[in-house]
Amino acid sequence: MPGLNKLPPFPEDVPTHPLLIIDYQLLKEGNEDEINRLWDAATKLGFWYLKNHGADKEVDGMFEMGAETMGLSLEEKMKFEQGDEGASFGYKAAGASAVDEQGTLDTVELINVAKDDALAWPNKVHRDYPSTVNARMENTIKPFVQKSVEVNGLIIDILNDKLSLPKGTLASKHRLLESSGSEARAIKNPPRPGGVDDAKTALGAHTDFGSLAFLHNRLGGLQVMPPGSHSWYYVKPLPGHAICNIGDALAVFSGGILRSNVHRIVTAPKEQAKYERWSTAFFTRPADYVELTALTDESPMIAEAVNKLQDPNRYCTGQTSAEWFARRNKYKRIKNRSCTLSREHRASASYTNSVPLKSIDHVSYTIRPRERISHESVLDKTFDNDGGFVGDQVSMPGLDKAPPFPEDLPIHPLLVIDYQLLKEDDADEINRLWEAATKLGFWYLKNHGTDKEVDEMFEMGAETMDLSLNEKMKFDIGSEGASYGYKALGADALDQTGAPDTNEMIDVSKDDALAWPNKAHREYPFTVNARMESTIKPFVQKSVEINGLIIDILNDKLGLPKGALAEKHKMYEPSGSLARVIRSPPQPGGIDDAKMSMASHTDFGSLWRYLAVKLASRSVRICRFASQVDTDFTSPARRTPPKEQAKHERWSLGFFTRPANHTELTALVDESPMIAEAVKTAPDPNTFCTGQTSGEWHSRRVKYQRSKHITGPEAWRAGRGTEHYETDKGVAV
Repeated sequence: MPGLNKLPPFPEDVPTHPLLIIDYQLLKEGNEDEINRLWDAATKLGFWYLKNHGADKEVDGMFEMGAETMGLSLEEKMKFEQGDEGASFGYKAAGASAVDEQGTLDTVELINVAKDDALAWPNKVHRDYPSTVNARMENTIKPFVQKSVEVNGLIIDILNDKLSLPKGTLASKHRLLESSGSEARAIKNPPRPGGVDDAKTALGAHTDFGSLAFLHNRLGGLQVMPPGSHSWYYVKPLPGHAICNIGDALAVFSGGILRSNVHRIVTAPKEQAKYERWSTAFFTRPADYVELTALTDESPMIAEAVNKLQDPNRYCTGQTSAEWFARRNKYKRIKNRSCTLSREHRASASYTNSVPLKSIDHVSYTIRPRERISHESVLDKTFDNDGGFVGDQVSMPGLDKAPPFPEDLPIHPLLVIDYQLLKEDDADEINRLWEAATKLGFWYLKNHGTDKEVDEMFEMGAETMDLSLNEKMKFDIGSEGASYGYKALGADALDQTGAPDTNEMIDVSKDDALAWPNKAHREYPFTVNARMESTIKPFVQKSVEINGLIIDILNDKLGLPKGALAEKHKMYEPSGSLARVIRSPPQPGGIDDAKMSMASHTDFGSLWRYLAVKLASRSVRICRFASQVDTDFTSPARRTPPKEQAKHERWSLGFFTRPANHTELTALVDESPMIAEAVKTAPDPNTFCTGQTSGEWHSRRVKYQRSKHITGPEAWRAGRGTEHYETDKGVAV
């Protein structure tokens, strides 16, 4: 069961913040001392432990439901996706929301079930859910919701009386059978391989949307920033204890007397980081129609608190609970965070008495060159009136102003090869290419003449990545070995533990680009179709031309008959050749770690070329050999950009030349004495006799990159290529 298997203990040497432990049974008995302790917790930190709540069985069932649901395929889960317009109920994939003002992608996936749907079951109030949710609705989710409502309802009644409100005032704003945003949630956070004790954010700094949260977890990761502090502290999970906290609605109703405190979810500390982190929670929120405003007319205590504020209008939001909830949901979503506004991040953050984060007031987002989004359309006229519109900052992915590559890091120099000299058959340049191809397998290529096509491909990639996740997932590449289409963040594995990658990408087949408007393999998003003729096809044609010349040169240097390699890479024969745009999220903090965004590997095809953030100049491309060449080449891993560059999105563009699908992958020993000699002297001559065609090799490696298939080391190795490092050098073979 998630969270109940044998886990390492919470470490004793990390900074934690103590919470008061409140006994629910004593609250039920009207114990005055316990009620005062609850009041102390609710008005000072806004967080407390709750014991003896009597919901352990229901909590365990919710963990089971969460595991069953997260175990479904991403394609199935995305049928129940929340969308980008402010709805909360349903499934949210990892990477669909932002954790900070830079737009860094979150790493949590979750399923939210509306209180209204659970209580009305089998009738539908808001939406449909996955089969795993429906199967648990009557015996698990409904009982959990009922107990959570009971627990939070008692606490709300106690706080109502302590605020000197008329009896039942707060309860009237949270009526059980009135439509609201109240929901049950199961959350899955991926493990952090290596057990690093970093503060990688899974869910960014925020206050909760509603009135009360009733949270259960078994691993650390929740952090709070206490009042008056600018430091984060872990909240240690205690067995059998819920973690409860005040949300924005109660802070607003009470004029700030009740504290909705800022908190976040980060990597579990130390050894706990190696494990999946599961949580389940219930969020109590006011009825949808309830106006969020301080109840000054109903409580002299609240009126006095508001009168003392520097801004007495602070807790007069001008919004209903539903509007507040939808606005904050909407502007967490990545789709809605691509504009330059000083206030946009705050549209999804809190506006209560929480400790303000300095960065929230100085936020800048980038508008893509093709967009002009108005101040009014982005904020939807739903937020406060302070702060100004910064204006457009036109940029192109990978070419915007980024910090320089640091000079104090170990780097490996690459030979710079001049493509024009190769075309002119310059013997010295051809020899330099041969040296690069046989020693490191990477080189820079200049004077290739594709700058315009490259820039436009980046634009196409940005247009595609800006689509909603729901829209992009209609073109998902799947898990059975296909490569063309969209791959979401976290869909591939970084290692044999199944740790998710941090890239999203769009792959367009060479065959589809050249056949356009006819279809060779599959459909693509409309952003791809709109660029197929003017952008993608020219990029593919020029890339094929460049890689074709290099293949011809290497053919001759290998002592092969003229055209032998070209015969295996015919332009109009079906192959795995493709154009790719990759987006990697920034790593907040600019840490100089070696976190991988893509696992150590060699590439599937014969040649590739790409533009990354660090280049010798804009007109230089990095090229390299891939694993289907008939000799031994090496491949380093791709990791997080170093130091200050880690704060920026990393965009890459590549074209991968691969042999025709029917081509058998075997060393050409019968056609070249040089190759025959190399194979003969190899430690294992069978290494270069794969017994597979190019299509089979490609499909196998793609299939066993997908997280769905990573069940252990054997499955991981099934996705490997011609890596020749020993395992003690960090690469599985």
